[in-house]
Amino acid sequence: MRSFAGVERFALAMDVGCGSGQSSVALAAVAEQVIAIDASAEMLRHATLLPNISYHVGFAEQLDAVCTRAGACAAAGSALLPAAGVQGFDVITAGMALHWFDRDRFYDQCHRMLRPKGLLAVYNDHFTSHMEGSLACKRWMRTRFAKRYPPPRRGMRDIDEQQAAACGFAVAERSWFDHRVPFTREQLIGYLLTRSNVLAAIESGREDQQTVMTWLDRELVPIVRDGATETFIFKCNLWLLRRADA
Repeated sequence: MRSFAGVERFALAMDVGCGSGQSSVALAAVAEQVIAIDASAEMLRHATLLPNISYHVGFAEQLDAVCTRAGACAAAGSALLPAAGVQGFDVITAGMALHWFDRDRFYDQCHRMLRPKGLLAVYNDHFTSHMEGSLACKRWMRTRFAKRYPPPRRGMRDIDEQQAAACGFAVAERSWFDHRVPFTREQLIGYLLTRSNVLAAIESGREDQQTVMTWLDRELVPIVRDGATETFIFKCNLWLLRRADA
């Protein structure tokens, strides 16, 4: 984002759907002030506190209300009241979260909150299910895991360029890359426990966490054996959208 914008640091940034703040901490390294927003107060309780991050409970579709209610505008030293037609954020980010949002309302909020020509950065880093040197994990995820834990209803992960354009944004840049993550069986189970389809099964009461862990451990023994560490491929997609001003 810095390279594309041609700046060393952004003055004011917003991280939407920040969860436990991992993305906010990364953003804080390249921004003077970060306003981090998530719908879950429980997630925010686990967030890392830094002097230039301000965490707030709120929804992606109500960013202006969050900033006004939390007093974030005054704390950041910038007038950001949408009612006055003043925008001030240099960049707004959404990491692994856009598929949960009402996109039209989110885009509208971002358009109002960003300064002219401001950037909206959307990225997803997803588990491809591919284990290096073997198709066993990918096959198991499709035939066993996905059937037991179907994904909850949500939107598409990818950017719809026509929808973004209708809301006043143009796709300025797109990039992607693969990266490798080593997992023992225990670490892979820990990762799978964070996925929304598993969490939905636990939160609904259909299964408890121990039942899930026992099933995963039994199922994964042939794939990641005791004491072994296997390498799994993740893929990251990044879209940079610029506010399209005349």
